Amino acid sequence: MAFKRNNIRRRKNHHFIRLFAASLLMFSALSYGQETSDNLEHIANQEHSANQEYNANKPILKDDFEWQFALDFSLVYDPIIIDGIEQDDLLDYFMPGLLFDISYKGFFLQTNQRRSNALLGGTEFGYQLVVEDNWQLDLIAKAYMQGYDPAAEIEYGGGDKELLAGLRERNATLGIALRYSRYFDNSLLTLDLAATTSGDDEFDKSVRGVIVDSFYSYLLPYRNWDIYLGTGLTYFSQDIVDYYIGVGSSEINESRAAYTAKGGFRGQIEIYAQYPLSESWSFNAGLTQSIYSNNVKASPLVDTNHVIQVMLGVLYVF
Repeated sequence: MAFKRNNIRRRKNHHFIRLFAASLLMFSALSYGQETSDNLEHIANQEHSANQEYNANKPILKDDFEWQFALDFSLVYDPIIIDGIEQDDLLDYFMPGLLFDISYKGFFLQTNQRRSNALLGGTEFGYQLVVEDNWQLDLIAKAYMQGYDPAAEIEYGGGDKELLAGLRERNATLGIALRYSRYFDNSLLTLDLAATTSGDDEFDKSVRGVIVDSFYSYLLPYRNWDIYLGTGLTYFSQDIVDYYIGVGSSEINESRAAYTAKGGFRGQIEIYAQYPLSESWSFNAGLTQSIYSNNVKASPLVDTNHVIQVMLGVLYVF
């Protein structure tokens, strides 16, 4: 039965990857077809202006009050490594979101708009500590990992009762981090050193740990496209990993042995693209491959140590 479920997941992966590729090809063809003699000069001016902006990629002092909002209407294929949790209904794929950037006197509340989908990038509240010509240092607070509720998945999400029954709820992991950002001509490197807290373990003790999160994003402008190529590496301390995929004494059953997890890593590669449809609307698509340490797969709760997330949607910018 498990082998059959894994095959279904692979077929879903292939289906969404094909949909992602077809969408990019379709909008590439549209962008190419728009380059007629009537608008070549307009596009050239846009590209010149855009290149100036990209080359001026550097920290911005967030002193004045500024804001920007965007509505995200996306279909997202977002599998997780936990066995027995799948997206079954169409509504499970529809994940609308609000992207925003608000700043004043060094404080900011923002969504990472260089990454695929708000769920992946996360919302951040922070304060600028140091701002230099090509680097900055911030203090931020954000959710680094999403939780899961086995009981709710069984009752409302079509979760596999045989695999999920008897498991405790896992809460999101929140962290306060020192972030170093290094700006290059068309790229950005960020490094977070975060002290985190999750929910309580089976002994009602608060789970605390450390996350070291790095991500490099390169902006590749092509015609009217903004294409972000990214790669990242994240370290999770042992307490955090064990909280999510460990099996406590109260969770043991005939098919689920006790398990204590070790610390681990997650590597990511990502492509995220935006294409303007009008002054306010834009098409966006993203694909993220996440690979976790081999020891993660040893947990009885884990189905696979690598997942592919696919996102297709439109943005409306106010």
